[in-house]
Amino acid sequence: MRISRFYLPEDYQVGQVLPLSKEQVHYALTVLRMKDQRPIELFDGQGNQAQATLLVNGRRAAEVRIDAVSSPVTESPLKTILLQGISKGDRMDYSIQKCVELGITEIQPLFTENCDVKLAGDKLDKRRRQWQDIAINACEQSNRNTLPSVHPAMTLQEWLSRETEHALQGLVLNPYASQTLKTLNADLAEQPIHLLIGPEGGLTEAEVALAVEKGFTDIRIGPRILRTETAGVSILSALQTLWGDF
Repeated sequence: MRISRFYLPEDYQVGQVLPLSKEQVHYALTVLRMKDQRPIELFDGQGNQAQATLLVNGRRAAEVRIDAVSSPVTESPLKTILLQGISKGDRMDYSIQKCVELGITEIQPLFTENCDVKLAGDKLDKRRRQWQDIAINACEQSNRNTLPSVHPAMTLQEWLSRETEHALQGLVLNPYASQTLKTLNADLAEQPIHLLIGPEGGLTEAEVALAVEKGFTDIRIGPRILRTETAGVSILSALQTLWGDF
């Protein structure tokens, strides 16, 4: 039987009793129909997990008791940062969810020239919280104990201008590039790898050129043009196969 997992950012101590949030209680008792004394698993987002017992105190009240604490290695040896052009609808949600399942380390949403999504202020903050919740849910499902951060959105130009202290290493997906993964040096995996993915309309030639100027390598994934929500999943899967833990 699969043990349900919950994100609870606390300093775990054996014997400690911790409250669940209102949303977690609803999910455990109403959605999953979990009963008192049911074993569950917690993770703190920093690499630690705990075996725990659900303590039901009423129809809408529950806590957890910590029974054991551990720090298993479930993270990929690759450090990968997703630079994702913000896309419409649930495409962005899909990209974040699947890349977290595959082991992405950080997520940087980007506004690019062909981005049709108009978000600002409170709406943008709300969307970022939604993306972070998706990352949490993906960690719960995929047995990850380290939570990737979803950084505040900015333009591609802003991000590139801020990242000037160190030489950048990254891949920009360009269906018209001459290089492929087969032509890359394996030393690529020894440092953090930034993966720049355009939105539905792709990146402009100027954006690709700017990224390359900053140290990125433009590559293509075969002769086919992938959708934005497919591109990140595909390149990350390939990297994990070549140099990760697949």
